[in-house]
Amino acid sequence: RRDLNRPVLHATRILDLATARYPVSEGLVDLVGMTRAHSADPWIVDKLRNGEEKRIRHCVGAGYCIDRIYGEGEMVCIQNVSTGRENEIPQHIEPAENPGLCVVVVGGGPAGLEAARVSAERGHRVILFEAAGALGGQVLLAARAEVRRDILGIVSWLESEIHELAVDVRWNTLADTETVLTENPDVVIIATGGLPDTQLVPGAEVALSSWDALSGAALGGRVLVYDDHGQHQGASTVDQLSGGDIEVELVTPDRHACAEMGSSNFPMYMRRFQQRNVSITTAFRLRHVESDSDRIRAVFENEFGGGQFIERLVDHLIIEHGTIPNDSLYQELRKGAINEGVTDYEALLSGRAQPLGGGMSLFRVGDAVASRNIHAALLDSRRLCQYL
Repeated sequence: RRDLNRPVLHATRILDLATARYPVSEGLVDLVGMTRAHSADPWIVDKLRNGEEKRIRHCVGAGYCIDRIYGEGEMVCIQNVSTGRENEIPQHIEPAENPGLCVVVVGGGPAGLEAARVSAERGHRVILFEAAGALGGQVLLAARAEVRRDILGIVSWLESEIHELAVDVRWNTLADTETVLTENPDVVIIATGGLPDTQLVPGAEVALSSWDALSGAALGGRVLVYDDHGQHQGASTVDQLSGGDIEVELVTPDRHACAEMGSSNFPMYMRRFQQRNVSITTAFRLRHVESDSDRIRAVFENEFGGGQFIERLVDHLIIEHGTIPNDSLYQELRKGAINEGVTDYEALLSGRAQPLGGGMSLFRVGDAVASRNIHAALLDSRRLCQYL
């Protein structure tokens, strides 16, 4: 700008207004572009004008939007599921025609927080049961990896919003059937998430999960991460463990590492793996695990046939294979629900309300249904609750 004597616009990862103000106020640029920031929250300007800057949903720089453009040909946001779907999921949540339902949400991860937020925006009385002393669920765990720490912003905004909307949060409450039914709810939404699915082959009970690794399990020596998922979970675990005294190998049945990851994130991981001397073995599927003295022996078979096997003797084996639903409470509540816990998917996908009335209706969202990512968990809850 100093040398060109022309108006200069800067538009690279400006995620919030504080960052945007600085280069303009310092005379470094004339204008700041905030493309992804407006995808996360198209009401930035209105909220600023109305004195609601603290309610702006900030972009967390996950790159999910870019990955989906190149992968699926659609521009959607990891945390604002309305973006790119405005015809089916409006950015604005309309008040309910008959507000005042008692909505009980069990679980304070992304799916539960979004269910609570949208239901409260609709004008319902919302009670959220959270087993821990902090909201965020698996996001809190995922953010322990250095490369994913910014995703905490997703939880921060949702938590701030449910506070603004006066959601009744019951902390440190492991809800059971009696806990839920005591509230005499009209709607119960189970968002209890999932648990690591590591028992995929004989002997795998001696393995750890990516949750264990990110939670701070004491690891050392030679560590093998078997990633049958291909997304951030396994890759961020490898990244977090590598770069120090631990010798890390990534083994995957896919033809390359991080196979399910988009182009905005994949190169970053591969560069860091190279810098941190991570060993990568592709196209081998885990078949058997066994203890060998104080170590673990893992046997792999070539994914493309030929009867080729390899073995690894390691100090620790970490398996990333997604999650299985933690749905015991949902199953217990089904017999007392008027819909038997069944979601009307035709209504859900066509933008109509779920049939309610005459008793308690029961639904489940997020990983309590099946293993999925943050965006999908939020989408579950938004589609379900926007017409409650």
